[in-house]
Amino acid sequence: MKPYKNILIVKMSSLGDVLHALPTLYALRENCPDARIVWAVHKQFSAVLPGKPYIDDIVYIDKKGLKSLSYLKELRRTLHEYHFDMCLDLQGLAKSAIVAFCSGAKEKYGYWEMREGSFLVSKGLTGTHKFDHVIERYLDTVRALGGAVDGVEFPLPSVDAEKASLSGRFAADGMTGPYIAVVPGARWDVKEWPVPYWQEFLRRVVQGGMNVVLLGSGDDVPKGRAIAEGVASPRLFDYTGKTSLRELMAAIGMSRLYISADTGPLHIANALKKELIALFGPTCPDRTGPYGGARSEYIHMIISPTSAATQEQPLVDDPDCMKQISVDKVWKTYTDIVKEADND
Repeated sequence: MKPYKNILIVKMSSLGDVLHALPTLYALRENCPDARIVWAVHKQFSAVLPGKPYIDDIVYIDKKGLKSLSYLKELRRTLHEYHFDMCLDLQGLAKSAIVAFCSGAKEKYGYWEMREGSFLVSKGLTGTHKFDHVIERYLDTVRALGGAVDGVEFPLPSVDAEKASLSGRFAADGMTGPYIAVVPGARWDVKEWPVPYWQEFLRRVVQGGMNVVLLGSGDDVPKGRAIAEGVASPRLFDYTGKTSLRELMAAIGMSRLYISADTGPLHIANALKKELIALFGPTCPDRTGPYGGARSEYIHMIISPTSAATQEQPLVDDPDCMKQISVDKVWKTYTDIVKEADND
């Protein structure tokens, strides 16, 4: 790989997608140890990005501002001050193409699936993992540029302060002992496991003596409230909408086990190498699921019988897909994990 001096990574959203791009950041830093690396991102997803030595600076992109000529002029001035010699667009959309164009970088690249005209700005790089997991597709850009990729690593920011703060909050709320972290929501409703299923499953969990911490964004608050009311146990603690992104990372990191459907926090759990149960239906886990999948010792996949994986396509438009994952199936997976841990 060329000894690039100033590199811009464009990956603005969403949470899971930003996390999927972190191994490429790691590989770039390994291959260009002296380069200044800048990341362009929407501010609400920036908390999962590490600082130095991986990222030297962050540029926040206002999505609505990209439609404003005055904002684009300001963005162009900001980016040109870095004198980028290479821009890597890992978003591959029209909005990221605008940022790449404004960067002034001498070389502009992206991964092979450049959409919405982004290929007119950046050259898509194709590698041997063209149809593999999205993390490998992103890493193919480093390989295509002559860089070495020795493994998949997720450089993450420290959340030690958040862990200390949350531990105090948990204690004040009366929680002692281990807990499982559960995120009941997802970006798309069709990817969510039904609330009544969560209620029945978590009733069994708390009856078995395990604490439960519900997590998620403000959008997940109604689901958290409904689940908490349905379970009605002092062992269930509803923290939906009550944590920052880094506090959510800390809560997942301190948990005994993480459980959710296909959503951004699932990829936080995977990046932290946290033992997890992932529920998949309309999306294909081989492409966008937890990296490592069923080959990993700490990832336990439960896939709907009518999922995208069984149909050999990236998406399945079936509103009842997630209903095909039974409570008994998730409960058996959970109890098998607990029994194995007890036997260790």
